[in-house]
Amino acid sequence: MSARLQGRRREVGRLVEAMGAWAAVRADVAAFGVVGSYARRRPGMGSDVDLVLLSSRPELYGAWTGDDSPLAPAQLIRHQQWGPVTEWRFRRPSGLHVELNVASPSWAEVSPVDPGTARVVRDGLQIVHDPAALLARVQSVVATTRSPAGLSPASRRPLR
Repeated sequence: MSARLQGRRREVGRLVEAMGAWAAVRADVAAFGVVGSYARRRPGMGSDVDLVLLSSRPELYGAWTGDDSPLAPAQLIRHQQWGPVTEWRFRRPSGLHVELNVASPSWAEVSPVDPGTARVVRDGLQIVHDPAALLARVQSVVATTRSPAGLSPASRRPLR
């Protein structure tokens, strides 16, 4: 593994740790995790880090790069809505792209699991903060159900 990729992985590790510590003291944060290539532990140098934040007050996290944000310093480069999920894409000074996907706790409902949620979870979920076991429960349910026919790993996109 190149020194550059090792440095990138350390940066992501520090970011995830900071976000986890921040999430643990926020009353509105129901769960926080990493999805995608970093959750699968197979990122490349060009990989972004995909984060999922479930909050009872998701409106608090728009363009969130101020001093109180573990993402800081970062520049907002894109904002999109994907059904119940709001994606905020940031670029850190190192060039690392961070995709923060914010939704209400209902994103992790298990009866039934939303097909988009199931795709994200199947593609890799590393739980960081989950005091009510919302992510653990959806991960367990998805693991015990069959993947939809014809859905290859390459066609699964995070939180879409």
